[in-house]
Amino acid sequence: GNCRMCLVELKNSPKPIVSCAMNAKSCLTNGDVYTNSPLVKKARENVLEFLLLNHPLDCPVCDQAGECDLQNLSFEHGKLQQRFIEEKRVFEPEDIGDKIQLHMNRCIVCQRCVEVADQLTDGRVHGVLNRGDHSQISTCVSAAIDNEFSGNMIDVCPVGALTDKTFRFKSRVWFNKPFNAHRECT
Repeated sequence: GNCRMCLVELKNSPKPIVSCAMNAKSCLTNGDVYTNSPLVKKARENVLEFLLLNHPLDCPVCDQAGECDLQNLSFEHGKLQQRFIEEKRVFEPEDIGDKIQLHMNRCIVCQRCVEVADQLTDGRVHGVLNRGDHSQISTCVSAAIDNEFSGNMIDVCPVGALTDKTFRFKSRVWFNKPFNAHRECT
């Protein structure tokens, strides 16, 4: 995705390559692909450090706790100390509808929710506004996200920036019982 944790090393390439932006045929014709080399590990550590610059350290109270991709990546590639000494950016709460709660302070602007909305809905009403360190996910002209696919947008958010307003703080993932959705009806 756009968070750039999918870096790989391509033989004879001076820098890591974003694998999700390349097609498989060009990777195979250009040489060997290394997914776990020292160069790749260092690049992933740097990307992760960048992603965590503004992310709040509120994992115990975050509704995504237990199924957060960023938390897993931090455990795998993260550093114990952070070099960032500036103040973290902070966004005011914004109402984007009655189904989704947006926590822009947690958002890493990976744009997965935007891509899913582009693929599943006829008229996407949210996207990335502004540029640089002012980039944020928001709705266009105060429109509300009100469609039957809003749950899909919540599901693809890797960091808990989008949560379900009807289920927030009701339960943790480890308290929920597994459910086999592929069970055949009799």
